[in-house]
Amino acid sequence: MITEDRETFSDTVEEEHPVEACTKCTACNTVCPVARTTEIFRGPKFLGPESERYRDQHEATVTAGLDLCSGCKLCEVTCPSQVSIQEYIRRAQNKGAREKGRTLRDWLLGHTRLLSRFGSLTAPLANFGNRNPLFRLLMERVVGIHRRRPLTKYQWLTFESWFKRHRKNPPLPLGEGRLGARRSVAYFYGCWVDFNERRLGQQVVAVLERNGIEVIVPRQQCCGIPAVVNSNTDLARKYGVENVRRLSQLPAGVDIIASSTSCGLMLKHDYAHLLEIPGAEQVGSRVYDVCEYLWMLHEAGELDIEFQPVDTRVLYHAPCHLKSHGIGYPAMRLLRLIPGVRVEEVDEGCCGISGTYGVKVEKYDLSMKIGSRLFEAVKAAGSDSVLADCETCRMQVEHGAGSRSAHPIDILARAYGYR
Repeated sequence: MITEDRETFSDTVEEEHPVEACTKCTACNTVCPVARTTEIFRGPKFLGPESERYRDQHEATVTAGLDLCSGCKLCEVTCPSQVSIQEYIRRAQNKGAREKGRTLRDWLLGHTRLLSRFGSLTAPLANFGNRNPLFRLLMERVVGIHRRRPLTKYQWLTFESWFKRHRKNPPLPLGEGRLGARRSVAYFYGCWVDFNERRLGQQVVAVLERNGIEVIVPRQQCCGIPAVVNSNTDLARKYGVENVRRLSQLPAGVDIIASSTSCGLMLKHDYAHLLEIPGAEQVGSRVYDVCEYLWMLHEAGELDIEFQPVDTRVLYHAPCHLKSHGIGYPAMRLLRLIPGVRVEEVDEGCCGISGTYGVKVEKYDLSMKIGSRLFEAVKAAGSDSVLADCETCRMQVEHGAGSRSAHPIDILARAYGYR
């Protein structure tokens, strides 16, 4: 179904209520993409608050189907009582993984930055292997990564290395004199931009600098969400503590920008609530999604709206984690400021991949089934491309619908003349 932009807001990132607040209304089960797709998964209501009431920390965690939760957080977005359903599920998963031991695959996927650094250093060889059918078959048999799942392409020049060069020769602040903006932001670029899509990071920097904003790139660790979704919140907390320490050292008045909805949600919410990291609340209050931040500039009259026309019709898929931010769809509102851009939302729910969830051999078919409604809607609608704020959503749409995909910043950068 193709719809117009809606002002959707959620209290997910606000104060949650404890397990006792669950009224067993089953609203979470009705929106859960996994529960709607397979009967094996008993739903977030049972595996979250209902099971939490009876969990004994001294007994083994053996709840059937617990590992099928994809972590989309739609249950929390929908919950009328604001119960932190995902936190109960994630903590139980982590406890179960501690007891049983983690597989090599889950260890590797949880250490995304380590894996990506190796892939970047060996980019031509790694990219060849990721495309080679025989190597992929071996990877499926030995590691458990489905052979039909397209894997990320690595780049030898990382975003971090590029930015060091860029900082030595910064462009003229084209928007500063005209709009009077006097701001600095810290860019939390994340593993994906650093090792897989440097161009997106370059576009973010270009758009911000066009608006007279100084961009700082602090040292940073993986946000930790790959570790969380691979049942290792202990590792995620280690990463989070390091990031909170570094981001806390930023000068007062410097906002933090993320171009990945999942990275941003970890910094905004999960560091404080799921991982309970000291000082995370203060850091989270300074974090904004990049499109959220740009729309705030527009509302303050500080956004450069001298856009070049971009003649294109695009579909917009709102990632599940964007909905958890509770900010509506700022990307759609920004795109409608650009002459020639015709943007429509394709509203068919979760794409199914949920980060590393859909790469696993036992979950690949399920992830594709979850996303099938979205794929069919994209194919039926037809467009120049599908936009999404989440990197793995873009991969899933390209794989399932055969459509080109990009971050909304790509269109904004083009409208500013960035090539």
